[in-house]
Amino acid sequence: MMHEHPCHVVRPRLEAFHDGEVPFAERLAIQGHLEDCVSCSLANEELNDLTGSLQQMLAEHPASEEALHLSERVIERLNVEEQFSLTAQVRGLFQDMHLVWAGIGASVATIVCLIGSASVLHAANQEQPDSLAAVISSLANPGSNANPVRLDADMLLPRAVTDAAIEMSEEDAAFALATSVSREGRVQGVSVVGPQSSVRRAVVNAMLNEAYRVQFAPAQARTGNTVAVNMVWLVTNTTVKGRHADENLLRRTLRARTAPQPLGPVPLPPHAPVPPPQAAPMVKPVVPEAMQQPLQVVLDALGD
Repeated sequence: MMHEHPCHVVRPRLEAFHDGEVPFAERLAIQGHLEDCVSCSLANEELNDLTGSLQQMLAEHPASEEALHLSERVIERLNVEEQFSLTAQVRGLFQDMHLVWAGIGASVATIVCLIGSASVLHAANQEQPDSLAAVISSLANPGSNANPVRLDADMLLPRAVTDAAIEMSEEDAAFALATSVSREGRVQGVSVVGPQSSVRRAVVNAMLNEAYRVQFAPAQARTGNTVAVNMVWLVTNTTVKGRHADENLLRRTLRARTAPQPLGPVPLPPHAPVPPPQAAPMVKPVVPEAMQQPLQVVLDALGD
């Protein structure tokens, strides 16, 4: 028999139907299904019998006062825990939005004041190089990087650690460079002294770049402390050209020095016998025919 509600839908709802917890329209539909379905009706009867058994047991053994108020205490405890939970407290904070906006505004104002105070303190701690306090501090500390001193005879001069030769172009030029060597041995504040109109600007810039790369051992005062000093470099580049005769003389001199030397006598062992010197053989002199006639004339004259 076909029902409006099948059995697999009615069976889970029987307990709620028995306790009266279903809506009125659903209750009528389930009640009509129980009248037509035998299996569902038997399941409902089992619930009725169980309810009667529990009621009969309760009548024979009345519950104590504590058992009667157990549900009330449980519900009360659940309500208290819900009130003191974190979710309830956060929800309570946003119930009155006037207080929320006031708290947010006060927090933002406090953060802005803290940032402004920190920036003012940071600016006050930074010393400007052209300020009066910086000038007084540098004057009170001679030999510092900000106030280098002049070289004198009591100081140990700065010594070049790297190659102090400055690469220049092949043009003939002379430069005077004013610079200072810091306490760490670094070159700082290089400038060209005097006008250099005859030299190209690129040559001057290349020379200044090379000057900044030179590393020094810092100067030392009499006390042994390192000090920053002012220096003046004289950098020159000169090309020397000789005459043609001088070049030929130089070539001959070099050729004579580099020519191979004649071989000397072969050295003899220290215990080798020395051969006796041999006399030169007697050779009859040969008079040329051109000299025989004057000689014969002289002999004839002597004979007469």
